[in-house]
Amino acid sequence: MPPPVPRHQYRPSSPPEHSPLPRRLAPPGGQRRSRSRFRREPAYLMPLATGAAGLLLLLGLTLQGMALQERVQVGAQERLRREEDLLASAAHQLLAALNSTHHCLLSLPLARWEADGGACASPQALATLRRGVVWAVPVRLLAWRPGSDGLSAELELLLEAGEGRAARRGQFGARLAGAPLQAVDLQARDLGGPLP
Repeated sequence: MPPPVPRHQYRPSSPPEHSPLPRRLAPPGGQRRSRSRFRREPAYLMPLATGAAGLLLLLGLTLQGMALQERVQVGAQERLRREEDLLASAAHQLLAALNSTHHCLLSLPLARWEADGGACASPQALATLRRGVVWAVPVRLLAWRPGSDGLSAELELLLEAGEGRAARRGQFGARLAGAPLQAVDLQARDLGGPLP
């Protein structure tokens, strides 16, 4: 009977070549499998990246369209206020001319200015009153209608078209008072939209 092997000298022997223990086998192809998998990843990510890029492009175009529409609306509002200011300035300018040297025209409708207004206005002055210029914009007097009570009047002006500006009509009311007659308290009644 052989002597026992000391505990500290025990060394397990490696399994023989024909050991039944299973071995961990490398995947077929070795490292080529991981490289092939790495190459296939962009194929899965490409639709997502394309969709995200398209969504960002659509969002950018939408925001750009909204900003452009807002800018157009702001420009249209500014142009409208400028045209209204032109009409109001032309009305004040007409009343100032009538009050200064053409008092007799205040009580006459526009259709009678040439026939009955010669006492206080020359033909040249009448032409200037009918067609004026305000801030380099031509303005035409369409109507002057004194009220039947003799205490009020209406005037209608036309802002002529030009330089990308549509023709615009404006109506105003004024109060007549004093001796000699004066037109005061000018008020805008209808500054309407562009004429067709």
